[in-house]
Amino acid sequence: MTVRILYLAKYRIPHACFSLQWDHMLQSIDRTVVVSPVPKEDIWPVLQKYNIDVSKFDYVSDQEILAKYPEVEHWVLPDDYRGNWLRQQALKLSSLDYLDYDIALMHDPDTFMIRPYQCYSNDTLNYLVIENTTHGSYEGMFKSITGHERQTPHCFVTELVPVRKTHITAMREFLERMHGQHWLDAMIDHCPGMATIPPWGKGEIIKWFSEYEFIGNWAMTQEYVETTPQLRFEYDRLEKRSEEHTSELQSQSTISYAVFCLKK
Repeated sequence: MTVRILYLAKYRIPHACFSLQWDHMLQSIDRTVVVSPVPKEDIWPVLQKYNIDVSKFDYVSDQEILAKYPEVEHWVLPDDYRGNWLRQQALKLSSLDYLDYDIALMHDPDTFMIRPYQCYSNDTLNYLVIENTTHGSYEGMFKSITGHERQTPHCFVTELVPVRKTHITAMREFLERMHGQHWLDAMIDHCPGMATIPPWGKGEIIKWFSEYEFIGNWAMTQEYVETTPQLRFEYDRLEKRSEEHTSELQSQSTISYAVFCLKK
């Protein structure tokens, strides 16, 4: 079974009301699991108001996951100006271990496909990538935690990331065997730090981690995967899409995959 896991913080619900209008571009998704701190009875009516069919949607609360993975709270670090930014990544990783699926598509709802995308076919995962891109903040993260080199020059931070459940199980067992501690603690404890600079700080060491970079690189240590370039457009109002991107999109007939990203 292939499920889409949709992560809905409260401020993401308006994003989802728009981005889910493009669900027809996500192919071969059997069900959607909404993971959120907001109660289901508050989310479903809002989605239905915008004609989103929730008949194949399931719900899991953040608290249900946190009860099983209290180590998530260890990702809230002192002197971190980003607040719970790391914690929400630990929560996503925990959901991958907790939920029942064969293949999952992690989906941040500020991003949606504008051309068809199938994350899994012929027993092969298909990862969207930003080609030849390195996020400097994440440099060395994967090697520091796993001992493995980064597997590709491409970036997996695309907000639409497939996962095979057996990879998550293997990752958990590998990290606990390697580091002798709970796998979530192993990740954050061995994630490298970087000094802050003004105006964000005065040299305090904070940690940079990307769940998407980690999962994509880990998958490549487990099996062959396909990668497809992700063409990205960003806008902060709907008018901007038609003003700036319509003609560009029409001219990109040779590019197979593209997304729009809603800017905060």
